[in-house]
Amino acid sequence: MLYSSTENDLFASDYFTTMIALVLLAIVSVVMLYISSEQLKKNKILYQEILEKQKIMEENQAGLLTNMSENISKITKEAIENRNNILKNSNDKSLEYILSEVIETENTLLDRTNDLIEFLKLKSKKIKITNEFFNLNNVLNEISGSLSSTFKSDNGVELIYDIDNEIPRFLIGDSLHLGQVLYNLLEFSMLQTLEGEVRLKVLMFKTFEDKTELQFQIIDTGAGIESNKIDTIFDPHYNKEKGEYMGLGLFVAHELVELMGGELMVESVLGKGSTFTVVLPLQVSDPANRRKYRLPEKILTTKKVFIVDSSYNSSLAIKKMFAYFKHDVKVCPKSQFEKEMPSLDRYDIIVMDEDLFTPKVIKYISSLKEKRGEYDLKVLGLGSIFNPIENELADSVIERRLKKPLNQERIFELIIELYRLDVVQKIPGDIENPTDSNGVAKTIKGPMSETPDITREHFSEFSGNSLLIVEDNLINQKVLTNILGKSGIDIELANNGEEAVVKVTTGKKKFDLVLMDINMPIMDGYTATQQIRDTGAFDDLPIVSFTALVLDSEVEKMYKAGINAFLDKPLNIGKLYTVFKIYMNKKQPVEPQKFRSSSLSLPPKVDAINIKKGIKHTNGNEALYMELLNEFNNTYKNSDELFEKLLKEHRYEQIKMLCLDMKGLAGAIGADDMYQKVEEIHKLFIYNDQQLLGGYLNDYKLEIKRLGDSINNYLNENKYS
Repeated sequence: MLYSSTENDLFASDYFTTMIALVLLAIVSVVMLYISSEQLKKNKILYQEILEKQKIMEENQAGLLTNMSENISKITKEAIENRNNILKNSNDKSLEYILSEVIETENTLLDRTNDLIEFLKLKSKKIKITNEFFNLNNVLNEISGSLSSTFKSDNGVELIYDIDNEIPRFLIGDSLHLGQVLYNLLEFSMLQTLEGEVRLKVLMFKTFEDKTELQFQIIDTGAGIESNKIDTIFDPHYNKEKGEYMGLGLFVAHELVELMGGELMVESVLGKGSTFTVVLPLQVSDPANRRKYRLPEKILTTKKVFIVDSSYNSSLAIKKMFAYFKHDVKVCPKSQFEKEMPSLDRYDIIVMDEDLFTPKVIKYISSLKEKRGEYDLKVLGLGSIFNPIENELADSVIERRLKKPLNQERIFELIIELYRLDVVQKIPGDIENPTDSNGVAKTIKGPMSETPDITREHFSEFSGNSLLIVEDNLINQKVLTNILGKSGIDIELANNGEEAVVKVTTGKKKFDLVLMDINMPIMDGYTATQQIRDTGAFDDLPIVSFTALVLDSEVEKMYKAGINAFLDKPLNIGKLYTVFKIYMNKKQPVEPQKFRSSSLSLPPKVDAINIKKGIKHTNGNEALYMELLNEFNNTYKNSDELFEKLLKEHRYEQIKMLCLDMKGLAGAIGADDMYQKVEEIHKLFIYNDQQLLGGYLNDYKLEIKRLGDSINNYLNENKYS
């Protein structure tokens, strides 16, 4: 077939185009293959980095447990040595200082044990999230009370609660774990901040699904966090150089926030401070009620308020709380006030840092009070919950002392109290000079005294009495019931105030005493006590608060609600005995020599557990020790099955992690034989003899079963439940 010249040209052109396209396709294919190859290499490197990070994290957590066990032993030894120093230096002028050091050491030991329990609960996925009605102000008050017992009075850091006016008074969520998260984050920020301030800022947002989210921001002016440590800030580890645990509280906070369906993020600038942001989905209990705090009389609104504080940010936060009630608020910087004191004639309420009450200022305010009258001018002294020292010069002119940090509810109650409106239910009878002659339970104001040398056995003196424990924290419930388990006291439990009201007012049982927690979901201790008193049928029932709330205003609120006495947390069995002695019918006491210290009466060893050693590690708190044993058993009783599975899959690194976990925990609970066994297994990794692991599987199975049986026997003998 013959083609024309034109057709030949077209054919040549198509052929040339096709060849170019094929060449280009080949080049693109080669390039794509190269890119894919490089991407594959990068993915492998990234995967290896993830594995390395996971390995480091697991090693840190395992090392944490091992070192925690060693540190608990070290702290225990320090506590015993300090006690001995007190005995040797009983006439020393520094006795009070030594005593404070012992208390601090023992509190540290208690914190370490609680850390272990919480860590075990998270590892065994035993944490349950609840959604219940609660008062956010009670959560914040309990946090500040707990922080005040952690940090000494010489701490110069300002703690500020900066709460948006739209934040509801009552919410639905998990108040117990919310409080734990905020406490852990605030504690970390306080430790990082040597001077300046730590601010908790609370905001509320509506999501696109019309749901409510609360944002809690903890902002500090502390040392900040190095950028290369931000990614691992929530991974717990032990710092050998400092001899301290790093990040355990942050790890617990992060895990709890995730369990509650929220997010926890951190931003930090080295040398300037850090910001932790928690976003949590929470429900508003009464969305239709826009005014969360309603003053009972219109006359209490539109007051003129003057505020001057050492921290300007604190002044602004307090201003926001007074402005909520339509008060006209003026904030004056402290430096300006000290330079030239302004005229205060026009103000109804003066809120002033206690340090500013000089003789000159007191004289001026006294003249204003004489001119205007006590009712027309209210003067408040501002102090910190971390500093118990008060300016006695100010006593002549101030109506109230306010301990920061403040919240909206405290300002609400303060305004009512300042103008003496009888809104809060008063307890029956004369609380200043209480007697039993009118059938009203005796009221004891002030700190509860401690009866010395009390053991669990002493509580058998109150056998036959009936006790209601109102407490939402399961560990606190178990500690109390285990201390009193063999006393012969008839004990009932209520998980919140609502249950307590039902048990007291409608139940068949007549209680001799009620131990009432204050910060609880559904119904708090204030409301529960008021409702019990309002019936008029239980004026003779003693109700004693058992709480971490320690501010004078909070304790006074308890008395006004109908509480008869105040017992602070953590539990002191000497003070608990004093409460029982005051309010319960006491049997003839057993001869003193028949009582022995609980540590001496304990068997030295129950098969696989050194009981005395384990209890010594919890500062002699057998109830807390039993809780630790129970959590250990729940988490690791089937660890032999995990050992065998890992062995079959040749996952030797995970077996190493298991051994390190077990080594740390076994040392903490006094399981010496198990400690020795896992130490032998761990040495195989040191000498690179992993091929011998199979020979230890049966030994591990036998020892973990023996340990589990020993724990169960000990807990059953002591009626742990």
